[in-house]
Amino acid sequence: MGLFILDGARVHGQSILPDGWLAEATSKRADIAQPGRGYGYLWWTYDDGSFAARGIFGQGIFIDPKRKLVIVSNADWAGGARDPAASEARERFYKAVQKAVDDEAAAKAGATPAQ
Repeated sequence: MGLFILDGARVHGQSILPDGWLAEATSKRADIAQPGRGYGYLWWTYDDGSFAARGIFGQGIFIDPKRKLVIVSNADWAGGARDPAASEARERFYKAVQKAVDDEAAAKAGATPAQ
């Protein structure tokens, strides 16, 4: 599902959604009183262009189109989606993976050609 959405919800190169719908769905449509965050059409949004689907017990699909990144997690949080410690841990994990992707890209860009 994550790769399908990252690829623009396409089947055989053809989008199965109306033009512009996915971009609209994954953009902030409602404020959720958290800096840099919002809610689209069933997607939790981030101001950097990434977005996520979240299950009530910690399941998640995080998609970052800029980095071509999909993170899928299964979970069973006893406290459910309102568990602040678990939610914060998930956010830190997403940011750590984004940073690792950025660091790797920077290292490759600064690398000297192999001889």
